[in-house]
Amino acid sequence: MKLDVNLADTYDRNQNDDDHYTQPGLLFRKVMTEQERKNTIDNIAGSMKGITGPKRDEIIRRQLAHFYKADKEWAVKVAEGLGFNFKIRM
Repeated sequence: MKLDVNLADTYDRNQNDDDHYTQPGLLFRKVMTEQERKNTIDNIAGSMKGITGPKRDEIIRRQLAHFYKADKEWAVKVAEGLGFNFKIRM
């Protein structure tokens, strides 16, 4: 199909929406069953156990902080699954 213009543009779907944590938090707390939450935590912790290298702890802390913003229990349980001492700095 021939277009009348040779111009492409982008659309910022996140315009005026910087909340990336409420929806996954609600999914984790309100939609998932207890078994689904456990499976999610186990899968994430299992995958994160493969993180290696000099920035390992920094990477894990950053990811746990994202989980914490969505749901505190999510972060704590993943940290427990990793055997990782996770402390929140306020």
